[in-house]
Amino acid sequence: MKRKVIVGASLLAVGVVMATTAAIIEKPGTVVWDNGISYQKTTDMKETNLSNQLPKDTSVIKKIKIESNSKNVYIQRGNQFSVTETHVDSKDKAQVAYLNGELNVKATTGVRRILSFDLDDSDIRMPRIIITVPETSKIDTIDVTQSDSEVTLSDLNTENITVKSDNEDVNLTRVISKNITLDVQNGEANLHNLTADNLQVGLENDDLTLAGSTIKTLKADLQNGDAELEHSKIETGGYLRNENGDISIETTQLPTFSAHTENGETEISPTVPGQQSGQVAFVIQNENGDIEIE
Repeated sequence: MKRKVIVGASLLAVGVVMATTAAIIEKPGTVVWDNGISYQKTTDMKETNLSNQLPKDTSVIKKIKIESNSKNVYIQRGNQFSVTETHVDSKDKAQVAYLNGELNVKATTGVRRILSFDLDDSDIRMPRIIITVPETSKIDTIDVTQSDSEVTLSDLNTENITVKSDNEDVNLTRVISKNITLDVQNGEANLHNLTADNLQVGLENDDLTLAGSTIKTLKADLQNGDAELEHSKIETGGYLRNENGDISIETTQLPTFSAHTENGETEISPTVPGQQSGQVAFVIQNENGDIEIE
């Protein structure tokens, strides 16, 4: 048994060395696992337009559901409805289906990115799915489940947004929505210029940034990361709770609030209004880290 383990580990090490050597010679590209370790050159990337799989009348699309791994997901505003992707192997092509108002995009493969070699580390060179939604479209729901790549939503106006992401960042910019729910593990949540009635964030092992946003109710739970709120407004209330990281709130309007940390320092500028004890609208709690509000 031990001999099999040693041989397997040796072959894996040899594969890593060979792929890395190819990367050094032929970069830019990515070392991947695809039933074995291999190297994918950026120049082998193909772009495919999948828009012919959309319904002829795209106004019937009310929900976008995406399931993906190892491909960056972009949903953005544009002139016309479209779905495009980049990939190296044709077997990695996404599947697009429409039924009863729901556009379903599935891009799950056995490919796992291990290490990238790119001088400018540009996301545009990574395998990706891009969905463009015209401003005239009335999308009620966007639901993204992703692993091992980034999710980016920008310039959108929709009722409900749900993103579940493992091992990479989630980026929302200039998004208007009634309900936004984010579940992010091992990646950052970068939220800029949001307008939302309800924003709920669960975040493990990385940081939360909320900037330039207006949120009625914020409910955020963090573990092992920092939380930073700046130039924003929390109108109604909610909570911001953290374990093992700092909380920083700067030039942000808060309703009546309380702030407490178990093991750390709490610093609140005397110019910040709204701090109270007892019944409050917004609760700021920390276990192992500082709280700074100014």
